[in-house]
Amino acid sequence: MKFFDSLILETEKLISPFPKKEFEVCKPWHDAQQAQVIMRRDTAFELEGVGFNIVTSGEIKDGIVLVGDNLNEIKDNRKFARITVVQIEDSDDEQKAYNLIKKIDYVKYHTFPDGYMMRSTSRSHKEAVRVSKQALQDGADFRKIGSLLIEKHKEIPAVIGVKVIFITAKEADYNETERIAEKNYAITETLNHVMNSVNFDCDTCNLKAICDEVEGMKELHFNKADK
Repeated sequence: MKFFDSLILETEKLISPFPKKEFEVCKPWHDAQQAQVIMRRDTAFELEGVGFNIVTSGEIKDGIVLVGDNLNEIKDNRKFARITVVQIEDSDDEQKAYNLIKKIDYVKYHTFPDGYMMRSTSRSHKEAVRVSKQALQDGADFRKIGSLLIEKHKEIPAVIGVKVIFITAKEADYNETERIAEKNYAITETLNHVMNSVNFDCDTCNLKAICDEVEGMKELHFNKADK
């Protein structure tokens, strides 16, 4: 699975100018087990930006990377990004790999860090987070939140490694994180089209540009057309 690998390189280039804090996985933050509602009066601040997964069969070591301030250092609302790089078992079964990508994406809808309310939709890469005052008092930080996300992803047997990148630096290029997120979404939509569509007329397909650009996508498309 290498369709998304160029986005890993683009993400590394994006964060390379900034100081980074790297953490090993620790005891994860408490999972509330169900969706929460944090009232505005109980909110310390909100984070708004993008949150998405990049799936690869390349080697990924478990860990958390923070570019910018940790939760206890943030005093007001700001932009942010969460990028989760997930290593899966390499497989020649494209349908299996595609199903796994969808399963990985569902993790964020079934993870409920206590006092850290994540809001996103299945048709968008947008992600907003509301952090409660109580969570900060109890010691919530990105290392613990990231460790919870890693734990949840690794409940999927085919997931081998997970790296969670949080970006909160005010100087970060959030237009670029948005662009990478949009391209990630476009590749996923192209995979969806290739794996499920009976229309293989490339000349009329609005996803042709992605199919042409992403290594291996066109071959997959033609393989599906021959079956």
